[in-house]
Amino acid sequence: MTGHPVELGSPYTVTFPEYLDGYEWEAEAKGFLVGVTVSTLAATFVVTVYDLTRLTQDLADEVRATGHSTLSNVLVVPAVTRAEILRAVERVAADGFDGLHPQAAG
Repeated sequence: MTGHPVELGSPYTVTFPEYLDGYEWEAEAKGFLVGVTVSTLAATFVVTVYDLTRLTQDLADEVRATGHSTLSNVLVVPAVTRAEILRAVERVAADGFDGLHPQAAG
């Protein structure tokens, strides 16, 4: 697994993509981050993180282009920063990772 795992004192870890190191400002400015991994003893979830503005723009563009959109493992945060992502994952973990789909075993 790439990136640097962040232990949160609970039975899961969050691993950010390696390419994020030194480019956090870029992810925040773009409003999205692909490839954040949340691992528990039972499952691994790979999520894409969006801020609400960028998600709204991307959904509108996709619906205009294709007539539809589907979402899976999208985490929406106020700002695409490590701190906001970690806070959101903590809340999702408290809800039993409801709404996230585990990565298929391979």
